[in-house]
Amino acid sequence: MRPGNLFGRLVFAALVVALFSGSSYFWFSFFVKGKSIPTPNLVGQSFPKARATTSDLGLVLELDRSGKKDRHADTVPKGAVVWQNRSPGSLIKRGTRIHVGQSLGPLVLSVPDLTGQSARTAVLRFGQRNLAVGSLSYIESSGTAGVMSADPPVGTVVAGQTPVSLLIGSGSTRTVYVMPDIIDRPLDGVRPSLGSNGLTVSNVKFEPYPGIRDGIIIRQFPLPGFPVGTGDVISLVVSKQPESEIIEQPESGIPPQP
Repeated sequence: MRPGNLFGRLVFAALVVALFSGSSYFWFSFFVKGKSIPTPNLVGQSFPKARATTSDLGLVLELDRSGKKDRHADTVPKGAVVWQNRSPGSLIKRGTRIHVGQSLGPLVLSVPDLTGQSARTAVLRFGQRNLAVGSLSYIESSGTAGVMSADPPVGTVVAGQTPVSLLIGSGSTRTVYVMPDIIDRPLDGVRPSLGSNGLTVSNVKFEPYPGIRDGIIIRQFPLPGFPVGTGDVISLVVSKQPESEIIEQPESGIPPQP
């Protein structure tokens, strides 16, 4: 075969391939791409306007009735399109269904009532409500432990990530009394009320005391008039003839007197 003929055949084959490729692209554009349109951006449009937009383009608009696609939005009015299942600008064919969700409007935040809740629970609730934690102040309280008050106050409408400070009670139930004078009183007489006020008798020491019958309290600590409260230790010395010994007693208390 002559070189000239071979070259001519190669050129002819290249022309055939180029013509086939160009024809394929043309017919692809004509039948497929030519019938496709870019997806319109419907976010922010009212539902009637979005329906008119899609209708003009030969598309079908469907509102998601489950409510799962509805969401709060600060910049999209309530009832307007806030979500669509097709990305704006992507090519779609005429007759395609576009599913959309509605805006619930701006999220209105208010300080929740967390009275009695622990600090940990309050922090979790703030995170769920898009609020921030401000300062946490703890005080000893005689009531139930937990949140006592908030700043801003409960129910105040605030913006997202607003810091809320909390006052938290320790829940201490300690009650303070004035130590009564129980000298010369029989131990058995006050025993039924020991412990009823949470005053702990650490020990009772028995000592002989001339002229005083057995079982009478002859010394006490703390002394009468001292402030005492739950958990404080009280020691007593009780008369007993003739021996002296220290006997551990079960935890008990002394009734308060004004």
